[in-house]
Amino acid sequence: MAGTVTTSGGNIVLTVPGPIAGGTSFTPPAVTINVTAGASGTPITSQYAGTSHANPGMTMTTRVSFVGNVATACYPDPSPTLTTTAVS
Repeated sequence: MAGTVTTSGGNIVLTVPGPIAGGTSFTPPAVTINVTAGASGTPITSQYAGTSHANPGMTMTTRVSFVGNVATACYPDPSPTLTTTAVS
């Protein structure tokens, strides 16, 4: 399932269209990100965004029979570092 990638407030946003059938496994599409290095000795890290329910790192809309669409949001606590690259 293809997605679209945009940026918002310094974050990279991956949007994946649905529906995704209930009871199935889903792996989001891979995203390649090219960044510009800063000063020598400055690490480049990637993490999941989000710090609270008011500022979630992941949102989705779930269709529930007899209820309709239900919005869901979550955030990592603490946010794991996905990658770190040292600039030399």
